[in-house]
Amino acid sequence: MSVAFDEQGNQLQLGKKLGEGGEGAVFDAMHNGENVAAKLYLHALPSERQDKLRAMAQVGDSYLKEISAWPIRVLLSKRPGPVSGFTMPKFSGYHPVHELYGVGSRRQQFPKADFAFLVGTARNVAAAFDAIHAHGHAIGDVNENNIIVSDQGTVKLLDCDSFHVNTSTASYPCTVGVPHYTPPELQGRSSFHGVTRTANHDNFGLAVLIFQLLFMARHPFSGVPKTGHDLPLDRSIKEFRFAYGADRAARQNDMPPKALSLDYLPANIGELFWRAFTEFGVKQARPKAREWVTALDGLLHSLRTCSVEPKHKYPSHLSTCIWCEKDKAGTPYFTHAAATGPNINFQTIGANIAALWSQIQTLGALPPLPVFNPPALNVTGAPMPASASKGVVNVNLAFGFICFAAFALAIVAPKLWWLWLLAGGFAIKSVNPPSPVELNTRKARVDATQRTYDGLLQEYDRLRSDRRIADIMRELSQFKAQIDDLPQVLSREMKQLHTTLLARQRHDYLDRHFIRAAKISGVGEQRKLTLASFGIETAADLTPAAIGAVPGFGAGLTANLMAWRHTIEQRFVPSGSITPSPQDVSSVNSKVASLRARLEQQLRDGAAHLQNVRNEIVARQNSARGALESAHHALTQAKADRDVALRKP
Repeated sequence: MSVAFDEQGNQLQLGKKLGEGGEGAVFDAMHNGENVAAKLYLHALPSERQDKLRAMAQVGDSYLKEISAWPIRVLLSKRPGPVSGFTMPKFSGYHPVHELYGVGSRRQQFPKADFAFLVGTARNVAAAFDAIHAHGHAIGDVNENNIIVSDQGTVKLLDCDSFHVNTSTASYPCTVGVPHYTPPELQGRSSFHGVTRTANHDNFGLAVLIFQLLFMARHPFSGVPKTGHDLPLDRSIKEFRFAYGADRAARQNDMPPKALSLDYLPANIGELFWRAFTEFGVKQARPKAREWVTALDGLLHSLRTCSVEPKHKYPSHLSTCIWCEKDKAGTPYFTHAAATGPNINFQTIGANIAALWSQIQTLGALPPLPVFNPPALNVTGAPMPASASKGVVNVNLAFGFICFAAFALAIVAPKLWWLWLLAGGFAIKSVNPPSPVELNTRKARVDATQRTYDGLLQEYDRLRSDRRIADIMRELSQFKAQIDDLPQVLSREMKQLHTTLLARQRHDYLDRHFIRAAKISGVGEQRKLTLASFGIETAADLTPAAIGAVPGFGAGLTANLMAWRHTIEQRFVPSGSITPSPQDVSSVNSKVASLRARLEQQLRDGAAHLQNVRNEIVARQNSARGALESAHHALTQAKADRDVALRKP
């Protein structure tokens, strides 16, 4: 068909075909001087479908036409005649949303996208749903092919003629749906005829789309079943087996290997997902599109930028960059900034590192703490107190008197000398000298000051053997050596690039063939979605081991998938050029730039740590030296005081 008419009789000249599905085809067209898209149905429409299209054209306002392919005017194949199509806004430069959340397709269609872009797009999807709901309609047939995204993250809704539309006088149902976006309460139906689709039904599909955007194509109900048998996705949804919630063990469906956990996002986002995917959403309503807009706006504005890789934006409640962790684990999700940027300037790097290394060497040059040699001190012992001296004098006088008396009696009565000797002994024994309290006190003071001195000397010697600065310098020297070796690393990587060019060409060729678009025996839409939830999106991802890790994929399906991969591989024709493509070179630059950024950051962090350790050691050395000198002086004085008490009076 080359022409069509609107109801006023104006003729449209149809241009090239933009797309085709089972229901009809979409053409480029001009209508009243405006470039639009025209959908023409392949078969005659029932009268209720014709009425629905007329009603949609009447109630469609400028905002609906801005965010969606909302019908502008109905079309006729002849005048007079039944409705056979409609015009709608034309959008160019957009891609299906699954090409954004799929990691492999994102590398090709959205190479500059980062996590902030995904969050912003999810927010815009929610805003588009909110607009439809605010106009009193429901989308009904929520799916990943009916939402398209531009390079700026703007979102448009397609296939609006399938929406559940409500006007002031009639309600026009949506009679189609995709199982993996259909809420649990509508699962298992053979038909949607007679079902009133609501915003709460849409909110389930919306939450799934947002989950797929934030969790890199994973479906929230596609996990590892713990039921002892296969768990099809539609059944998992119907039975509320949300695989990422805190209660997933009770629901007997665990997260796939290497999947992001729910707590990588702020708690309020996790709470929204829980409300959307559990029984709560049926009983008390799922989060509305407006709630998602608010929550995702908050997440978007709170993201941190990674200090190592500027393309990495991550939630601010995390202490480290989760995308760097994924890179190190071998599952990179985003293209690095250097992959689309200029080659590495090693001269600039060298100048920056030279200045930093000079600072590090200065910090690391801490003079060793010398052995402590106690200085000779000239101190005078404290004299004994007067009370202690008086007691000693009295005892001496008593002893002298007894000796004199015994001597005198021996002269007077010499025959009784033995008696006077015995009496003198008893007399002397009866005279008790004063307790040496002052001497004991001074001895105790020597012991205490000796213990203090020994402890401080031990701490001083420990500080002399502190190896922390040497250990840090050894580690930083290794980082510096790796940075100095980066030009050689780049050279080796480029050499390896040429060596493995054929294998990489084959991998890149396979990576451009998506399972989603393939016809593979036994692998329908739900199984394709399950594969994507386990990180298998393209022919390049297919290996027997990878497929074997996916629940429900036995030997037969594995053989079918590998046969499809083999068919693709047979069509591979190596390029005659032995020169790597700009993308190949950018990929190597990205890898080396990422290594450089990580090493530079480790060197900077190490320098800061070295500064802190040096300051701590210097402060402790100064404190220990002063304390030890004071303790030595106190010990010398205590010994001098004790020696005074030991001298005979």
